[in-house]
Amino acid sequence: MLFKGITKKYQHLKRYREIVEILIKHGFGYLINELDLYQFVPLSKRIKTLDSSAPPETSKAKRLRKVLEELGPTFIKLGQLLSTRPDILPQEYILELEKLQDQAPPITYEEVIEQLESELETDYEELFQEFSPAPLASASIGQVHKAILHDGTEVVVKVQRPGIEQKVNSDLDIMTDLAGMLEKRVFDDLFISPVKIMDNFSELIKKELDYRNEARNSVKFKNNFAEEEKVKVADLYWEFITKKILVMEYIDGVSINELSEDIDRHQMAETIFDSFMKQILLDGCFHGDPHPGNIMITHDSKLGLIDFGLIGQISQRDREIAATLFMALLQKEMDLAVDELLNLGIVTEEIDKSALKRDLYKLVDDYYGATLEQVELGPLINRLFNLSFKYKIKLPFNFILLGKSLVTIEGLISKIDPKFDTVAAAKPFMSKLIKAKLNPKRLLKDLFSGGRNIFSTLSEMPDEVQYILKLLKNQDLAINLEHSGLNQFIAKLDIITNRISMAVIVAALIIGSSLIMLSDKGPLFLDYPIIGLTGYLLAVVFGSWLVISILKSGRF
Repeated sequence: MLFKGITKKYQHLKRYREIVEILIKHGFGYLINELDLYQFVPLSKRIKTLDSSAPPETSKAKRLRKVLEELGPTFIKLGQLLSTRPDILPQEYILELEKLQDQAPPITYEEVIEQLESELETDYEELFQEFSPAPLASASIGQVHKAILHDGTEVVVKVQRPGIEQKVNSDLDIMTDLAGMLEKRVFDDLFISPVKIMDNFSELIKKELDYRNEARNSVKFKNNFAEEEKVKVADLYWEFITKKILVMEYIDGVSINELSEDIDRHQMAETIFDSFMKQILLDGCFHGDPHPGNIMITHDSKLGLIDFGLIGQISQRDREIAATLFMALLQKEMDLAVDELLNLGIVTEEIDKSALKRDLYKLVDDYYGATLEQVELGPLINRLFNLSFKYKIKLPFNFILLGKSLVTIEGLISKIDPKFDTVAAAKPFMSKLIKAKLNPKRLLKDLFSGGRNIFSTLSEMPDEVQYILKLLKNQDLAINLEHSGLNQFIAKLDIITNRISMAVIVAALIIGSSLIMLSDKGPLFLDYPIIGLTGYLLAVVFGSWLVISILKSGRF
């Protein structure tokens, strides 16, 4: 496993060196040793203090954003994912990472046609009557063009950038390796797991690299809104859809930022919000990235939803918990609110429930005397996320994504109709969900299901006890203990042993070279044995390297 890891690192040697230089440039040189990347530091920079180049007036959050921007598309997308995680990152970092833009220079028309014909295995002119050379949009993974089929239908063609999958997979290998080092050497508690975050990100971006996933997501939304006259989801052309090509109906309309003055803004705000509440609370499947570019307004005032590369799914149980939590906060039922918040997340350490209840009271008291119209969902959700961060409650990723999407939607609606009451509009949906939960038939069904589980557990218990007793009897029962908090100590111990090893090598070189010098044997240079001189030279180089590393550490 050790050699496999080393081999993997040197497969991506150039990229590792880029990462190291960018980290040093923006003042994160102190991470080099923590991430076991010192071997990739250019020789010209090893004699300097690695974090000396950090601009003292620039915040860490801003420098982290610049690092991700310089490292390119995969790292930018990781930053965008992290910007949706106020449950694990302080607000300062969230605000900076939200500034990351997934934009890229357009690929040439020739490259688009070559990719198109390679994937569809035919001449593009046999498929399209017209194909616009100018892209409608260009992002890091794909590019979008308008085209017309031979039957006159206007379509949108999404083409993946050539070679992007290989670049992303290469970066994912490196990022997974770095996440493992961070988890071992930097993060010593259970609340933040870089490896799990990386696994989640890797799964999301690999899905995004396969346009068939986006097509399937689009079908879900098409079916969910089949009976909604006010919402439009584009039709798909499956005969043209591959892993790297997506062809869908062109929705003729304007961006939500370009609404005309004669449109009924209150009605449009209501349509947008109601459609989103339906996605969350009724369908359990919602758009994960509802920014203005993904929401169109058609010429007949319908809401057009596009780009389903990122969707969130939330279970019936979590929907009910979220609705109950929200209603409990509005009604100041703090015991219920605390219980529901803890039911929604995973507690990583013992929680002071009284302190959490006081903080929730303070949150609600800030809105004391305010009408529902004056209560904003966005700030309320962000403060809930901050409390989960403070008390180290891990919330489900899809719930975090839901909160982020809801904040985005509320921001859009406030621009369309500043007087729109989002809380009042949300209450009927939440009340409907809670009533369904308390329906006698549903309660009876849950009671029966719970009783069945208890009976199943009790019936299996004798066999489980007998199995444990058999293990004890045969002395096969093992208890695994896992240490906590020793990662830093082990890392420092590695450095110490490496320095001792280097000192022994230097001493051996000096002693061996001295013996060879006394022997006067072998090829000579200026009447001195060349092997002896070479040994002295290596001893000077290694010895100087050892002294510099000790001086840089500040411990001597």
